[in-house]
Amino acid sequence: MLEVRRLCKSYGGRLVLSPVSFLLPPGQCLGLAGSNGSGKSTLLLLIAQIQRPDSGDVLFEGRSVLGDRRFLRRRLGYVPQSAGLARELTVGEQLRLWQRACGLGGALPGDILELLGLEELLRRPIRTLSGGMAQRLSIAMALLPRPEVLLMDEATSGLDQAYVPRLLDWLEGFAAGGGSLVWCSHHPAELERLCGAVLRLEEGRLLE
Repeated sequence: MLEVRRLCKSYGGRLVLSPVSFLLPPGQCLGLAGSNGSGKSTLLLLIAQIQRPDSGDVLFEGRSVLGDRRFLRRRLGYVPQSAGLARELTVGEQLRLWQRACGLGGALPGDILELLGLEELLRRPIRTLSGGMAQRLSIAMALLPRPEVLLMDEATSGLDQAYVPRLLDWLEGFAAGGGSLVWCSHHPAELERLCGAVLRLEEGRLLE
């Protein structure tokens, strides 16, 4: 079980995320909704530990995972709004680099390459990718270690439309198999389809 316990964040003395807490059991999808600037992306950045919280904790299976590199690389996958891809690498090089960073070896997983249509792009330089191709690569990197927890921030935004239903189908199977998903989206239909519950944030605060 993933537990977020009173995460809080300020920038320049301005509170952007009031203490937020929730529980996410295995096999469930939790939606995040709210207007732009409501704190959704900040919350995911804190859980993924791209940024450090001012206070609070993140627990997995009852223990704190703040600073736990193995948890972040092997058991949690994160799709940000803007992927930080190495433009000088090819798609295959980027995937293999992340695979090694996760402590994994062997061939790239064919099912993930097929899901996101990356087989024909492995030799393609990242700097030549369209926005939709880059989003598919970002999603593949999150799925690569086969994590137990996925954080996805507007994952279908900019994604080639042909891949949206494929991704949503895959995520339903991921949850059915015991995976935990936090799905941040502006699309009510996606939230309704995937999520058993939806948290709504406004001005950094959870709405009741």
